[in-house]
Amino acid sequence: MARIILGYTAILLLTLMAGCSGSSSQVRQDAYLADQGYQELVKGNYDKAEANLRVALSINPENPYALLNLGVLYQNTGRVEKAKEMYRKLLALNPKEKAVASTRKDFDGKRLTDIARANLKMLEDY
Repeated sequence: MARIILGYTAILLLTLMAGCSGSSSQVRQDAYLADQGYQELVKGNYDKAEANLRVALSINPENPYALLNLGVLYQNTGRVEKAKEMYRKLLALNPKEKAVASTRKDFDGKRLTDIARANLKMLEDY
């Protein structure tokens, strides 16, 4: 079941974070770590993915890609309440970023908030 959910929700971060506020070295580092977290998440390496995503959030607690993908990771590993928390944090920030790519093709180009909302609804309906 975990891999099925992953197939529906993981998104890819490319270097879109370069335009966000904060110092450029911090932005690059948290974006890089969020991307590495995504790559490990897709491979099913949840420990490595979680470590990367958590460090990305320690650098930038408002990194929308790290928030979404950590929510996906928690969802895939049965930590439903933590997943909901990540999705709600993302929704509260209301970022404008979009998914560049996703393991679910109908999420390509969608706003991260739309994906978080869909994932949250799935968890609440479950």
